[in-house]
Amino acid sequence: MTAIVFAGPTLPADAVAALLPEATVLPPARQGDIFRAVRAHRPIALGLIDGVFLHEPAVWHREILWALHQGIHVFGAASMGALRAAELAPFGMRGVGRVFGAYRDGAWPGFTDAFEDDDEVAVIHAPAELGATPLSDALVDLRDTLLAAEAAGLLARDERDAVLAALKALAFPRRSLAALGDLAPHLRDWLAGGRVHRKRRDAEAMLAAMAALLADSPAPFVPDFRFEPVQVWDDFVRAETWAPSADDLLVLEELRLRPGDWEEAARVALGRLCVADATPSDADTRAAFDRFRTARGLLRRADIDAWRTDNAAPATRFSRLLRDEAALLGVLADNPPGLEAAIADHLRVTGRFAPLLRRARAKRATLAGLPPHASGAELDAALAWFAEHHAVTLAALRADAGLAAAVWREYLFQRRVSP
Repeated sequence: MTAIVFAGPTLPADAVAALLPEATVLPPARQGDIFRAVRAHRPIALGLIDGVFLHEPAVWHREILWALHQGIHVFGAASMGALRAAELAPFGMRGVGRVFGAYRDGAWPGFTDAFEDDDEVAVIHAPAELGATPLSDALVDLRDTLLAAEAAGLLARDERDAVLAALKALAFPRRSLAALGDLAPHLRDWLAGGRVHRKRRDAEAMLAAMAALLADSPAPFVPDFRFEPVQVWDDFVRAETWAPSADDLLVLEELRLRPGDWEEAARVALGRLCVADATPSDADTRAAFDRFRTARGLLRRADIDAWRTDNAAPATRFSRLLRDEAALLGVLADNPPGLEAAIADHLRVTGRFAPLLRRARAKRATLAGLPPHASGAELDAALAWFAEHHAVTLAALRADAGLAAAVWREYLFQRRVSP
């Protein structure tokens, strides 16, 4: 992959492709998109034009720093790209265009007011699925349009500044060329051909800069800063990296029908995740003890003592074992991010993933078209059937909706293949 460009309302995908044919064009970026794109495509260069905001988390500064640290040449212009480039230029992000320069310098050439508000580049637009067509105009476009009108002798400077102040007082979704025409009616005819598409021009300049870089077969970007992983970043990466695949989920459902195997695999998976020790409560430790002895048939004190003797587990060692069991079960109950994908990897390295996947796919094909869920007497019959053959209670099955659904599908499958 040579290049990735995030664009939408400022410059549509076909326009990006015409200027930078080697680029993969993605919708306006939201938090995490740059991280995912770099991991998936490993581009030489990445261009950020448009990004989401307001109702969704915006592109994260740290993921751009991470991309730079991966040797990616990162460019920004026009909209969200200009904002992030102005903020991260000291770290090597390359800003291009007038909007970037104004954010970097804190002033828009030709005007005396401070230039620093994010909403100067904001527009409302259609969904990405409909081409992200802009439904309002950015104030930066209107600024340069006013400057052009002044240069054409159509506006005096004080009138220009008054119109700008009125536009800036509007909420950004209401800013438009039509609103400018309402404020300066004598410009309406001129605006049809005189408007300035500043953001678009800057985006095109950024793509030209990317094309020039790529034409020289550049070496990877070399950052002059140290990327410091912090806890919030580690949590984000862990959640992104350990997302189970569709096949993982099929196999994991099969494994859930073997409660003992699930727990054994989960214990190993927790080790893979390097889960830190926890301090369980006394109640959790007692619950772990009850579960431990019930699973092994240690119903009398004499049975427990015999087990301890056979396993060379004196009282202190046995107490520690129970505390560890309680802590482990507590972590399992919390289902930490990445646990399921770690279980799937454990199944792969132990040779159990492939046969479970074959069975899961056969089940899915057999049950195609049948109801995926059940309730009432039908589900009760399936749960009772499963509890009869496994060391699990009906109450536990009913409390776990995912496992209950898996049991129902297994119940149907067994009746189909073994009438």
